[in-house]
Amino acid sequence: MNELNDSILGTKEYWDNIYVKELENYTSCTDDVGEIWFGEITERKITRWIVDHCSKEMNIADIGTGNGHLLLLLYEENFKSLTGIDYSESSVNLAKAICKDKGIKFLCHDMVGTGQLCESFDICIDKGTYDAISLSATSSSDRLKYKLAIKSILKPNGKLIIASVNWTPDELLEFFSEDFMLFKEIPSKKFTFGGRTGRDVSILVFALE
Repeated sequence: MNELNDSILGTKEYWDNIYVKELENYTSCTDDVGEIWFGEITERKITRWIVDHCSKEMNIADIGTGNGHLLLLLYEENFKSLTGIDYSESSVNLAKAICKDKGIKFLCHDMVGTGQLCESFDICIDKGTYDAISLSATSSSDRLKYKLAIKSILKPNGKLIIASVNWTPDELLEFFSEDFMLFKEIPSKKFTFGGRTGRDVSILVFALE
């Protein structure tokens, strides 16, 4: 599998600065929750799949939670055990402010760092985190660390729901299939360019083998 070129989007400093600014904006106007990465349509597709296939009692983690908006959607669907994880402290501060008094837990943790989470989850959601890791200067090793970290926090038969704009479904399957099996592809908008057909967002559900 080819590596992507590294980018500022793969640096912690970039995301720290983004979420500091978004917290300032939210403090000034609580209607401004900041950027919803990959858009609300993608969030609602993921939410709908979880609603249709998962128990409300399941322990769900949003990896790279950003502003925590996806967890708010799940909260509104009466899911009871929700955790947002992000390596950016400013992201966690923003998400805590937006999700105040909802009973949603937020953790500041680097999934490719040296520490290990002591929690386990039925569902892990990744909406752009693997993409950002793939844009880091050390993406080759970081992607492997990330996959092992996800595997370590999923319960037996747990699911990883991953949304990507940088990788095709086949490329995601190639990378994750050693440790996970494909459970479901969530349909997304198709497009054709130069005689080739693709999707605007790849959304796959993997099951831990």
